[in-house]
Amino acid sequence: MTELLVTLGLLAGLVVSHELGFWLGSATKSVDELFDRQVVLVRASTAALVAFLIGFAFSGAAARFIDRDRVKLLSREGRERIEPLLARVGGLHERMWKTATRATQDNAPLMSVMLPPINKVIDLHSEHLAMARRHLPIPIMVTLLGAAAIGVGMIGFGNGRIGRRFSVLDSVYGAVLAAALWMTIDLDYPGLGLIRVSNRMVVETLGVMN
Repeated sequence: MTELLVTLGLLAGLVVSHELGFWLGSATKSVDELFDRQVVLVRASTAALVAFLIGFAFSGAAARFIDRDRVKLLSREGRERIEPLLARVGGLHERMWKTATRATQDNAPLMSVMLPPINKVIDLHSEHLAMARRHLPIPIMVTLLGAAAIGVGMIGFGNGRIGRRFSVLDSVYGAVLAAALWMTIDLDYPGLGLIRVSNRMVVETLGVMN
C-alpha cells in the first residue's frame, strides 16, 4: 500500500508541475527569441541538476541498503514489536557487561580476554541499529523532489510558450524520472518498499542456533 501511494504521489506531483508550467507558459506567450533561448538554457541546466541529485541520492541509498542486515528491524512483519525488542537487547547487553565485569574483577589478565569481545558485540549492535535507522536527510529529499518538480515545470513552461504539447516525449521523461525517484526512496526504506534486504542467510543461521 505504501509503495502504491508513493508511486501515485510522484506521478501526480510531476503531472501537476507540468500542467502548472504549461499554464504559466501559455499565459506569458509572446515573441521573444532571447527569452526563449534562456528558457531552454535553464531547462537543460535544471535537468542536469536533477540527474546529479538523483545520482547522489541513489548512490547513498544503495550503499546504506547493502549495509543493512537486521532481521526484525527490517522485516515488514512485527514492526510494532521493534521497540520492545530493542529495549530487551539493551537490557541483556547491560546484564552481560555487569556480569563480565564482576566475574573478572581484580583479575586483569582475565579482564583483558573477556571484556573486549563483549564490548565489540555491543558496538556492533549499535552500528547495525544506526545503519538501519539512517535515511536520506529530509532537506536533501525535499531539494531532490523540488528540483524534479521545477524541472518538469520548466518543460511544461517551454511547451506552453510555443503552444504545443509533446505528450509522448514528456510522458516518457516523466515516467523515467518518477521511476528513478521511486527507486531512490524505496532503497532508502528497505523495510517498507518492494526492494528488500535478503535476510535468508541470517534467518537460517538463527534457525540453526535455536
